[in-house]
Amino acid sequence: MTRIKAVCIILFVLTLFDFGIAVSLAGVDGAWKINGLGADSMVLAQSGTHVYGTYNTPHGQGTIDGSLNAQNLWTGTWTETFNDDWGYFKATFSNDTSRLCGGWKYAQSDCEGYWDHYYYGGWDGYFQGAKQLQANTTTKA
Repeated sequence: MTRIKAVCIILFVLTLFDFGIAVSLAGVDGAWKINGLGADSMVLAQSGTHVYGTYNTPHGQGTIDGSLNAQNLWTGTWTETFNDDWGYFKATFSNDTSRLCGGWKYAQSDCEGYWDHYYYGGWDGYFQGAKQLQANTTTKA
């Protein structure tokens, strides 16, 4: 009986790892210089695996919201309320989280659900970025 319990526990633990329970330790919050999404800058905040923020375009501010996995792959949705557009994105952060590169796609319709597999097919556009380093503001007197 204890052998069966041990096997069940091992299978349960392996199942948890298969679903990506491992959490990325990447720190991606901060200001980003980006090229793509019709924007030139983005500010991100991070709470565990939840990464969200805003980006600025010449027409208004868009929002971006997603989840970061242990391999630094960030997937989620973007929204531009000023022109009634939204869609999906997928981006990968570098190992040192100083750069990102990804693709974005328009949603097919307002009825489309987040559960659809937006990874399949071609992307409507691409974006890349570099994290902006904050200057040291301390001075010696």
